[in-house]
Amino acid sequence: MKYIILALFVMLSYCASAQSISTTDTLPSGELMLRQEIIINAPLHDVWRAYTTESDWKQWATPVVEIDLKINGTIKSHYTPNAKIGDPGTITIHILNYIPYRQITMQAEIANNFPAFIKAEEKNLYSITMFQEITANQTKVTLYGIGYKNEDKWIKLLNFFIQGNEMTLNKLKSYIENE
Repeated sequence: MKYIILALFVMLSYCASAQSISTTDTLPSGELMLRQEIIINAPLHDVWRAYTTESDWKQWATPVVEIDLKINGTIKSHYTPNAKIGDPGTITIHILNYIPYRQITMQAEIANNFPAFIKAEEKNLYSITMFQEITANQTKVTLYGIGYKNEDKWIKLLNFFIQGNEMTLNKLKSYIENE
């Protein structure tokens, strides 16, 4: 019995410190779907707030941000601390729809520094972020990237987003758990 308790303790300790996990699947259309998730040791309300408010977003994502959280709203951000929204390098993400504390469906404007093949498929690329309460003090965040083609050049792009999104999810986790 003590080994079962020890094993359970080790598993719970691992889950408490786990980082993001990424997987890919092939959809019936042949396109690839990226799924990334992380468990955050915080209430759902705190995770939602960190993801959807400017003051929290600035603490873990980008130093410059404007969030208009509504259907057909936007998240506009910049990685340069002294930049202004609209300056070159501004990232614009369109909020297509959302369900508070549950899901946000987004579509990014593809910047000019991305290859032309991606810009041509911009309208077919979506990101869905889902929030799931596991316990009163634990929340799972799952990102879905949909619309990637099953071709070498797209797989390279997918690998870029795997690394970037994992870093972002880990920063979100660190921010919320250490605030």
